[in-house]
Amino acid sequence: MRGFLLRVTLKHMDKNQDQLNKEKEIYEFWESQGFFRADPNSSKKPYSLLMPPPNLTGDLHLGHAMQHAILDALARYKRMQGYDVLLLPGVDHAGIQFEGTFNKILEKEGLSKHKLGREDWLKRAWKFKDEVYKSFHNTWTVLGISADWSREVFTFEPRIQKAVFHEFKSFWEQGLLYKGAYIVQWCPKCGTAIEDLEMEYLEKEEELYFVRYVIASESEAISKDQGGSPRDDVIVVATARPETIYADTGIAVYPNHAKYSEFIGKKAVNPLTGALIPIFEDKRVDPEFGTGALKITPGHDPLDYQIGKDHNLPMLHAIDKTGRTNQLTQDLSGLKIEEARLKTTEKLEANDALEKVENYTHSVPICERCKTTVEPLISEEWFIKMEPLAKKALEHIGEINFYPENYQKILTDWLENIHDWCISRSLWWGHRIPVWYCIKCNPGKLVGKDKEIMVSFEEPTRECTSCGKKHWAQDEQVFDTWFSSGMWPITTLGWPRLDEAGSEGGPEETREIKRYFPWDFEITAPEIKYLWIARMIMLSLWFKNEIPFKHMFFHGMLRPLTGAKFSKSLGNAVYPNELRDAWGTDAVRMTLYTYAAPGRDSRTSKQLMDDRAKNFRNFGNKLRNITHFIVDLKTSDVTASEARQSQHEDDLWILDELDKTTREVTKNIESFQLHLATEELYDFIWHKFADVYIEKSKSRRTAAQPTLEYVLDSSLRLLHPFMPFLTEELWQKLGNKESIMLTSWPAIK
Repeated sequence: MRGFLLRVTLKHMDKNQDQLNKEKEIYEFWESQGFFRADPNSSKKPYSLLMPPPNLTGDLHLGHAMQHAILDALARYKRMQGYDVLLLPGVDHAGIQFEGTFNKILEKEGLSKHKLGREDWLKRAWKFKDEVYKSFHNTWTVLGISADWSREVFTFEPRIQKAVFHEFKSFWEQGLLYKGAYIVQWCPKCGTAIEDLEMEYLEKEEELYFVRYVIASESEAISKDQGGSPRDDVIVVATARPETIYADTGIAVYPNHAKYSEFIGKKAVNPLTGALIPIFEDKRVDPEFGTGALKITPGHDPLDYQIGKDHNLPMLHAIDKTGRTNQLTQDLSGLKIEEARLKTTEKLEANDALEKVENYTHSVPICERCKTTVEPLISEEWFIKMEPLAKKALEHIGEINFYPENYQKILTDWLENIHDWCISRSLWWGHRIPVWYCIKCNPGKLVGKDKEIMVSFEEPTRECTSCGKKHWAQDEQVFDTWFSSGMWPITTLGWPRLDEAGSEGGPEETREIKRYFPWDFEITAPEIKYLWIARMIMLSLWFKNEIPFKHMFFHGMLRPLTGAKFSKSLGNAVYPNELRDAWGTDAVRMTLYTYAAPGRDSRTSKQLMDDRAKNFRNFGNKLRNITHFIVDLKTSDVTASEARQSQHEDDLWILDELDKTTREVTKNIESFQLHLATEELYDFIWHKFADVYIEKSKSRRTAAQPTLEYVLDSSLRLLHPFMPFLTEELWQKLGNKESIMLTSWPAIK
């Protein structure tokens, strides 16, 4: 029995491989004929779709596959309607993610960024990029994506680099850029600042430590060892991070605190350093947390940072950018945070400063990429003032059609409460910030009125106006990846027209941007609505004074049955290429469309997706059988008028059902309800056409042949955007000389 099952499985695999080989031939034929290419000089009406640029690293995942399948269906549909379609592809250089992946490879060789040095590291990184890009691109095209590959864009190519420089220079000249030491979210593993939007929150049960801070009298000599028994002149503060007490510079209590108001204006003793820190009121203290008194550590908490600034407190750090304690923690310097927390607790107990410890469940911020706990700390970074950009976006956001509609309000709320954007990253893979500092006059590389700096692509050749020297050093940081991908809608179309020096070449725009901008359709997952979509809206309006796209579609997230996320490390990931190898490309596409309702998350599994794909493979086989049945008696091409001359009730019924289906499918595609469009086609072809009409037609086969041919012809056209390979294959079997890609969309009766 096992031998029989093995033979059946191998036969199935061979059959699938034959089908995949056939799909490859069809795709190469389409591409060789130039069917995917847009024509800016065409007299046809344009329709443009912008592909979200997948990150350079990693395999094609379900999110990519769904986006690409939706985009391709719309592109093929619009071509059949007679539009000049631009489906523009591209890839994002993915600064943090790419660098992290590449550094892991170097670690296996006993190398690191700093052992290689910037120049050699970048040489190897570009070589790795070329290897990944080739492999990545091969996996990208297998879903039959009819993108104009001649226009493919990489966000790290020289042309985009010039555009990004122009973007930065414009902000600089407009006074919207500044650099300084501010509190940021820092990922110790990625080694860079990240945005709040790039964090996830993990519910963790930890411990809440209640620490006593003794009130100091003005004449009292303060020692580091408080000792003695519990005293009444203390403030008890609750904290989940005792290791940061070394960097405490104040204590805040909420106004009119019943117990601690009497201490306002006095000072307390830091139980670990002996330093005197002020006690003050602040309405931002949460009365419900701990004791209503909050230790203020401006260097390690965003709220503390704001309170510290308002009360002119010193900004100290106890944790460095590697996630270890620094010299401020004295003999605990160099420890990982968990170990430092344990040692600090022991010190507090020894100093009789630890009152009690309670269990505490709270949300801990982690980096969405590497899952490392994020450290809020002060770092010198570049920022853009976002309020002017957000204001302009709010004035025009109503011009965009959102799917689902409620995303307009979601984005509006975020824009109304926007904060400045940290655009610098402490990486080497990315567009390096084009700012040069005079080494002699500006050794700290700070930006200020009395600091000599230059904004330039190349190292400045002129002397520093202050010291007369030519000692320049470029800023070490690179731009946040979203700084370049936020300009994706216009840079992909050749904005701006720049000369070799990076200056604007004049007011004339490219043919492409005049014809295809704003984009007709954009798509993304909801999780990057702020990181990417909101920024594209703001930046396009700021630089082009137009919305970037007319229709913004948010597809739902595919999740495992637990409701979490698919993860390679958890072993629950489902890979589109594996599904494709098992069931064929068209079956996988149809499976993806069943999950494509706007904004609706779906739970699934490998087994569920296999079951759906198997069903659609069977649907494809059913369509093949229908075609074989009809082709047997085919003699010549049947026109619509010939097919509709019949007055037989069965013919009239199926033609009426075809008209209804055409109307519904067209309406659903126009409203981007592809899950309903494919459902309508499945029901019509299998249940109405095959199960009912074809069965009835067998008793009057010759008379029914014109109607059979006409309905099959229309069905293949309607199905082509969703199952392109099968419909092309069967279209040719019907004796058609031209590709189905060149046919027109069925007329609506």
